[in-house]
Amino acid sequence: MFPDRTALPLDELLIELATAIELSDHDREIAENRYRRLKVHLERPSSPLSEHLLASGSLIYAQGSMAIGATIVSGTEDDRFDVDALVEMTVPAGWSDDEVLDRLEEALKGFPGMIKIVRCTRCVQLQFAFMHMDVTILDPAAEPRALRVGEIFHSPDEGAAYRVPSNPFGFAGWYRASVGEGTREFQEALRQRRREFAIDRIPNVMVEKAEQENLPSGVPPRLDAQQVVALKLMKRFLNMRYEDRALKRPPSIYLTKISSTCGYDDQGLTAQLERYAATLEEAMAAAEDANAGPDERNPMYREDRLNDRWPQTQADRRALREDMAFLQQALAQARQADLKEISKILAGLFGERISTRTVGRYMDRATGSPVSYQPGTGRIIGRTAMLAPALAKFAVAMPRHNFHASALPTEDDDDQ
Repeated sequence: MFPDRTALPLDELLIELATAIELSDHDREIAENRYRRLKVHLERPSSPLSEHLLASGSLIYAQGSMAIGATIVSGTEDDRFDVDALVEMTVPAGWSDDEVLDRLEEALKGFPGMIKIVRCTRCVQLQFAFMHMDVTILDPAAEPRALRVGEIFHSPDEGAAYRVPSNPFGFAGWYRASVGEGTREFQEALRQRRREFAIDRIPNVMVEKAEQENLPSGVPPRLDAQQVVALKLMKRFLNMRYEDRALKRPPSIYLTKISSTCGYDDQGLTAQLERYAATLEEAMAAAEDANAGPDERNPMYREDRLNDRWPQTQADRRALREDMAFLQQALAQARQADLKEISKILAGLFGERISTRTVGRYMDRATGSPVSYQPGTGRIIGRTAMLAPALAKFAVAMPRHNFHASALPTEDDDDQ
């Protein structure tokens, strides 16, 4: 380990950026309401699943990023959150593997506030303004079994349907235990930024009180460990990189596992993100050399392969390896850059709109005065002439670095 790899100003900027891309407390409340409504809606008398849900003592709960508090906005300009729900129910023996999702789609029709419903390969998606909810059915394995182990259904448009061993509940529990709660100092810094700068995106949704009584939300509390924040930043970075690619992006659950197994870095958030990227780069290099894998399994249920549909080609492996090398290079340059240059680097990594807001907030606190940021130029502009000396003093205090022009965006680059 290097003797000192802390980067406190950059850490602060990355923490603030993470609060700008995550679900706010308001947004989480709306999401929780929809998880509660999901149970009510699927068990209503007219639902084609009602009889089977009530007979099997069904469970409906969050899975994926919602289960660990790592949900972020999906696109660079599209402020949409994608959340996942699991419906655990005993599937009748006479149903085909295709029929399960057909019946789920029928049962979800008419869901309150839903704009559109889409049947996907392994789930049925409910589309709302600023939010998509992917609903998946899990058929529990026969007893005795590990907690909430079962099979989900893969039902493509072409080809035969089949069952996939799965235990998302076990994985979420493993992840939460493996990363822990995080240090008190880090939690307090994150929660302070959240209180001050969180962005509410999802419109208010009216939910009848009677439907909410005595119903659990199915959404665990936030997990504010450093590794989770690094995961959010990694997902945002890869959303940017894959936005215009034909390649399929790495599955979120694979990225989630590596964010834990890469280990905790006590040198701060920047160092954590660098460690994470280096681990992924090494894994992709090894897989590329072998022209196979990686083969990541659920630590709580080995039959559950976390990346069963990715990577499929050498191009998949190479793209992620190169992305991780680029991310590490950019962060290394940001460590030595002044604030103007850091703002350009962050815009290239995470998007100009989000990075602009982040740098503006940081400068507001650093100078004690409001500032603005000129998109596309990296220029930070004081709103009064009196602000210039404070900005100059602050900028000089931060180290500079000469960029490699070919590696990072220039002032003429447009962010996607």
